[in-house]
Amino acid sequence: MICISCDYQHEEKFCPNCGEKGDIPKITFSSTISNAFLSITNMDKGFLYNLKNLTLSPKVTIEAYLKGKRKQIFNPISFLIIAVTAYLLLASLLKTKPIFPNEKTSLIQESLINKSGYEIGASAGKIIFEYFKFFWVFTIIPLSLFTKLFFKRYNFAENLAINSFILGHVTLIIGSISFIIFKFPILINPFIYLGLIWYLYRVFGNKKYKSDSLIMAFTTIFFFIISLISIIIIIGLFNLS
Repeated sequence: MICISCDYQHEEKFCPNCGEKGDIPKITFSSTISNAFLSITNMDKGFLYNLKNLTLSPKVTIEAYLKGKRKQIFNPISFLIIAVTAYLLLASLLKTKPIFPNEKTSLIQESLINKSGYEIGASAGKIIFEYFKFFWVFTIIPLSLFTKLFFKRYNFAENLAINSFILGHVTLIIGSISFIIFKFPILINPFIYLGLIWYLYRVFGNKKYKSDSLIMAFTTIFFFIISLISIIIIIGLFNLS
């Protein structure tokens, strides 16, 4: 056979010249769907592999990825996007209530909220609801800034990868379960933030300084929440202007 990458003629399973796999089947619609499905459902590698190992041993799994073990572990950004998409699909099927007040908010609710604050929240809500998947995915940026600042471990790109794993896992597992039981929308779901604290402690924490690590995890999420509130206010003000 002739290698499709370097045109080297050989009869091996892998090309001796460039390493390309030999005898690659032609792409078909069914093979594309099958490969995509297997990449998500395979327990030995892929999306479900991430879910299983991030549940049982998050620190070991993430450190393995950072050290270069990339074959089995699903890409962190892809994992986060699929996890958020799956959560939003579940929420839409269960018909979630809006996170922010809308035009149908009762007069009693409006009387309890400062008018300007209500307008900002409602204005931000319209934008965030429309682009929520992107909004929630991009929250790994402020989260990574704070994990880098308080834990002082890894570079910023590595923090982004770590927090993609953590946020995706917490959103899909803890967010979905708590939503089914309590119907908390994701932005005001306390279990999401408690889950983030727990996973930051498990992944970034130092066994010799457990109490300090837990305090830093709480502090990180406190500032993360403040940053989310600030971003929402900025979006609301910008949309009103």
